[in-house]
Amino acid sequence: MPLRFPLFSLAFSLAAASSIATAAPGGIPDPTFGDHGFAWLALDGIEGHQLRAGAALTLPDGSLLLGGSRNLLVDGNPDPRMRAMLARLRADGTPDDTFNTNPALPGIRVMDDLVTGRAVQQIEALARLDDGTVLAAGSAQIFGPKTCFVIRLDANGARDMTFADGTGIASIPRAQCHAMVVDADGGIIVAGERSATATPNEAFLARFNANGLLDITFGQAGFAALAPRNDDESGYIGALAIGADGTLVAGGAYEAYGPGLGADFSLARFTANGQPDTSFDGTGWRVFHARDDESTFNGVDKLLVAADGSIVFAGHRQDAKGSVQVMLGAVTPDGGTDTTFGPAATGYVQIDFARDATTRYVTGLVRQADGHLVASAVESVPGRSAFVAFRTDAHGVLDSTFGDAGIAEVDLAPDGVYSDATALTLQDDVPVVAGSVKRNASSMLVDLGAVRLVDDGIFADGFEGASVEPHVVDYDDLVEGFYGNAFDYDGIHYHDCNGLDVVFPSGSTATADEIGSDFIIENATLFYPDFPGVGSSPNMLTFGNGYINGNNFSIGAFSRAVMDLATPASAARFDLAYYENGPWGGIVLHLDAMLGEELVGSDRITISDLGGRDNIVTASMHVEAARFDRLRLYATYNDQPSAPRVMIDNLTLTPAR
Repeated sequence: MPLRFPLFSLAFSLAAASSIATAAPGGIPDPTFGDHGFAWLALDGIEGHQLRAGAALTLPDGSLLLGGSRNLLVDGNPDPRMRAMLARLRADGTPDDTFNTNPALPGIRVMDDLVTGRAVQQIEALARLDDGTVLAAGSAQIFGPKTCFVIRLDANGARDMTFADGTGIASIPRAQCHAMVVDADGGIIVAGERSATATPNEAFLARFNANGLLDITFGQAGFAALAPRNDDESGYIGALAIGADGTLVAGGAYEAYGPGLGADFSLARFTANGQPDTSFDGTGWRVFHARDDESTFNGVDKLLVAADGSIVFAGHRQDAKGSVQVMLGAVTPDGGTDTTFGPAATGYVQIDFARDATTRYVTGLVRQADGHLVASAVESVPGRSAFVAFRTDAHGVLDSTFGDAGIAEVDLAPDGVYSDATALTLQDDVPVVAGSVKRNASSMLVDLGAVRLVDDGIFADGFEGASVEPHVVDYDDLVEGFYGNAFDYDGIHYHDCNGLDVVFPSGSTATADEIGSDFIIENATLFYPDFPGVGSSPNMLTFGNGYINGNNFSIGAFSRAVMDLATPASAARFDLAYYENGPWGGIVLHLDAMLGEELVGSDRITISDLGGRDNIVTASMHVEAARFDRLRLYATYNDQPSAPRVMIDNLTLTPAR
C-alpha cells in the first residue's frame, strides 16, 4: 500500500446513510443559517466550474473564511486549471458580497497565478493575525516541481506584495505544505513533505519570520526534518499544533514497513526553535500503530494539543478487507499511549459509519468549550452522498446526543453526485462544516456548501428554544385490513400507493394491477419476537394486494408511496423489513424529503443478493433537512420502477423549528 499524502483530492464520489435516535438529536442543520439551513457559494461556468475547501476559519465578527481552490474546465482538455481561492460567508451563512474578484460571484476571491506554470494551486491552511491580516499556506504542483507557498492578505483578501521581501509569496521548492501555525512571536511555521528528487519524501517543518523571510535560526538553516530512518522510506506531516509552552507537535505518517509497503502513525514534538524535544518518547519522534493491530496503512490526519501537553489525534487505518477506517487516539505528554482514552481504555477508538464505504478520512478536528471533540470526515460510498461529522466526549466516547449515536450525516446533494465535508471550524462554539457539493449530475459545476450543526434547542445567536420532541407514528391503534390508495392518519396524508408497472432484476415484469395499489395495516405480532428492537407490536404498514388476516405477517409488494405532513419536519426515520435475495437483489429503496416540489434530503438502501430466496432483513431509513413537508418512498431497479416486498413501522418525525 503506497503512502497517502494529505492533498485534498480533486474529486470524490461520496455518500452517506444514517438513522437518528428517537430522542431529538444535536448535530442538526441550523435552519437560520444560509438558505433554510444550507449555505452556498457557486460559480457560473465562465469564471470557473469547481470550488473546493481545504481550510476554514471563523473571524472575530462571526463571518466564515474558507480557503481552497477554484478549477476552470476547458472542453476537450482534461488538464486542471486550479487557482488558490478564498471564500467568505457572513455569520448567518449568506455570501459576503463585499468580498469578491467578480461582483457577479459574491463571496469568492480567486488568487492570481501564485507559482507560474503549475496547474494545481490550492490553499490548505489559514491563520488570522491580530492586525486582521490573514495568512494562507498551500501547495502548487503539476507541470512543474511541487512548491509550498505562504501568502499574506489584507482583510478584503488582497495579496500583500510587501510580504517576503517584496515578492508577495514565501515559498519552498520541491515541497508541499498541508498545515500552518503562528507562534507567539509572529513566526509562521508550515509543515508537509519535501524531496530533492521524486522520492523519498521527507517530513519537515519550516519557519518564516513575520515578514515572510525564512528564519535560518530555526532547526537546521530554517528547517526541522524527520529524516528517513532507512533508504527510500517516505514520510509526511499533515497536522500541526503549538503547545502551551511553545513546542510544536506534528502528525502524519511514515513508511515503517519499507518503501511502498505501508505506513504507521507518526507524531513528533519539536522545541520552539525547531530541535527534537527528547522528552517526547525519548527521541522526539514516535512511529507506532495500535497495539495488536495488524494494519500496515495508518496515518494521523488532524491533532489537538491540550494545555498539559497531551495529544488527541484523528487518523486512519486500513482493515484486513482493505477498507480505510477512521481512528481517534490519545498520547500522554511524554509520548506514551493514553490508556484512559477510548471506550475500552486502550488509547484508541475506531469510529464506525457508512458500513459500505471503502474509505473514510478525517478532514477537521476541533475541541468545544466543554471538552467535547468534533470531527468532520469524508467517505467513499458509491451512489450516495453526505457531509459527515461526529462528536465524542473528551475521552473519545461517542456522544449519543449528537446525530445518530454520535454521528451526524447531512446530504447536501440529494439529487446530485457527491458532497465532501473537507473543512471544519467553530463559530461561537458551534461546529460549521464546509466542503464541495456537486448538486446536479448533468452539470459541470461544483459548489461550496456549509452547514451549522446545532444542538437541540440551542441556536448560534445565543437563545435557547424549547426542546423539539419527535412524534412516533406506530399504526398500532388501527384495525387490520386494506385502507385503499389513500388514507389519513395521525397528521399524515398517505397517497399514490404503487400504481406503476415494474421490472425485477430477473428481467420479469409486473403491471400495476398485478401488484395492487392499497395501503395495508398488517397485524404482524408473530414478526416482533424474532426481530427485537424493530418497530412496535402489533401493526406494521405494508402495500399492494397480498394480505392474510391474523397475527401472521404478510410482506406486501411496494413500488411507491407519498406521505404529506400536516406539520413540517426536520428529520424523519422509520424501521422497515424487506425480503432480500431471490428476485429482489439489486433493487434500490429511496426515501426523499421534499419541501413543496423541491428535493431537500434523501436516503437509499440497496437490497443485497446473497443467494437463496426471501431472507427477511431489517433496517432503517432516515432523512433530515432544515424543513420538509412531504416524504416520497419508492423502489427502482436500473432506474426503472420495481416492487420489492416491504413493511414499515414507527415513522418518527422531528418537527421543524
